[in-house]
Amino acid sequence: MESLWHEIILGEIILLANDFTFRQKTAIIMPNQISGKFNPFHFIIRKLGKHIMTEIYPGFFQIQLANDTKRSNRINIFLIPGNDSCRSLMIDTGYRTLTNKNIMDELLIKHRIRYDDLDIFLTHKHHDHTGLAHFYANRGARIFMNPEEDRHAYDCLYYNNNPQALEEQVHVLATVGVTESRTPVLWSRFMELNRQIRQETQDSMFNEIKNYRYVSIIDGMDFCYGNYHLKAIHLKGHTFGQMGLVDEEHQRVFPADQLIDGIVPIVATAYPDEHLLDYYFRSLENFQKRYAGYMIHPAHNRPYRCDGTVPARILTAYRKKLDTIREIVRIADHPMTTREVAFLAYGAEDEFGWKDLMQTKMIISKTFSCLEYLYDKGEICRTCEDEILFWNAPLSLS
Repeated sequence: MESLWHEIILGEIILLANDFTFRQKTAIIMPNQISGKFNPFHFIIRKLGKHIMTEIYPGFFQIQLANDTKRSNRINIFLIPGNDSCRSLMIDTGYRTLTNKNIMDELLIKHRIRYDDLDIFLTHKHHDHTGLAHFYANRGARIFMNPEEDRHAYDCLYYNNNPQALEEQVHVLATVGVTESRTPVLWSRFMELNRQIRQETQDSMFNEIKNYRYVSIIDGMDFCYGNYHLKAIHLKGHTFGQMGLVDEEHQRVFPADQLIDGIVPIVATAYPDEHLLDYYFRSLENFQKRYAGYMIHPAHNRPYRCDGTVPARILTAYRKKLDTIREIVRIADHPMTTREVAFLAYGAEDEFGWKDLMQTKMIISKTFSCLEYLYDKGEICRTCEDEILFWNAPLSLS
């Protein structure tokens, strides 16, 4: 079998290190050096098809994994091999695909890391971060995760293939206005995905998260590997129980999906009274105060220096969307479901939402978080009928 590692890269490659980007044509990639005219960095770069591995700091690696060719669907996995037969640390696992499993297997072999000597810190329970967790756990790896990520059997952004999750799904979909009677086409799309997951079709593997055993993470928990001392930090917002890691000594933060340069992270829930967007806003403000000047290594896109630009951009984007949603509810001639508001606020492709069901789910759940925020602030009203939540403006504003 041909190795996934390629020592020679032909054609144009883009190399990213800290804040510097340059392009180079033909290059021979060797450990800890870049041959040719440019050699400004001391790190390893490997090309694994569409996958890049870099030694971003001595003994601290970043691996870029993908589920397709879209850059927005790539995720950064981090790996610290242990010293002298000590345990190693991986931050997240990537998508559940055979390609990603094979790539990571070869990397672990390359660094002489056994499954039973591997610890995996899961930042949160989304399929791009935990897709391969069950595979590693079944082979002896030790998994760490915040149990708040398991507070519900069903989540709007991932699937558990069990009766409890499927039963809870019906209630969650009803909450946002998706039912068999009200929205039969959209309902049938959810049911078809359920069927594919039960049959474990190739298309459905990407969406399902299989169960795994894990050790609970708490805020402030220490993780020491190689020459690095990391501390767990609670980053509620993107999800209810998302955790990150901070290296205080070297002033580096690994915030998962909480702050991403070039992306407005989704704040996703479909459960009432979780106040998730309010938590997110407070988290962004606290993050900027606490980690100003730190180097930020998100789970998607490139690293950046924390100077307030990224949090400010995200806050501005959410404030604008809140204004849009507030106005939609204000001028509506009837109480609206979350689905109805979402389709108007984000411009649905048709009456059934978006061709990509995952996109439809993300937008509906993001809209729900915004509606909950406006309701918490007393700017809109909420009523419930047959499990469906309806939103309308206060009488004084309508």
